[in-house]
Amino acid sequence: MDDDLRPELRRRAGDLLARLTPAAREAVLVRSWMSHDARWFNAVAQEYGLEAANRLNKVAARAVGQAEAPRVLRALALTPSAALDDWLVAQEALIGLLGPDLLEYRVRKLDARAYRVEVERCFAYDNVVRAGVAATYECGILERVGGWLDALGLAHRMNPCLGRCLKAQGRECAYEIALGAAAPGSGGTA
Repeated sequence: MDDDLRPELRRRAGDLLARLTPAAREAVLVRSWMSHDARWFNAVAQEYGLEAANRLNKVAARAVGQAEAPRVLRALALTPSAALDDWLVAQEALIGLLGPDLLEYRVRKLDARAYRVEVERCFAYDNVVRAGVAATYECGILERVGGWLDALGLAHRMNPCLGRCLKAQGRECAYEIALGAAAPGSGGTA
């Protein structure tokens, strides 16, 4: 007699999960990931302080970007390219997969090697404002973009350099990113 309940439980759970449309399932997964992200940041801040939380968040965001960009491009059968137009499509695919509703932004091409991202609404800024730590929050979103670029071997420069959240400083959240341009002292990335 087999008393393992897991096969029947898995079947029943599968029936429940099948009720979700792909879009609903994706939305639950994105919301769950963002909930984890916020709670992780808060736990580190409470245990070790905001300076440590910012530092570790940026390290983790860049590392996650470095891991996910090649994985996503492989899944989409895209070949990494140093061409700006190719990169912009890859960036949009990454954002589209990871949570397109988390940001409202515009992308403008400046020339053949550079573009500008202007963020109107950002989930991270909204969350740090609610948490009361916006004044000291350092941007992890563009660290992740930097990780994507690093992983794909795309030397780049961001202006302004990453640091405290621009929105929290009352500034426009806008970054110019130049491909093929090494930032001074950065080893090719910003």
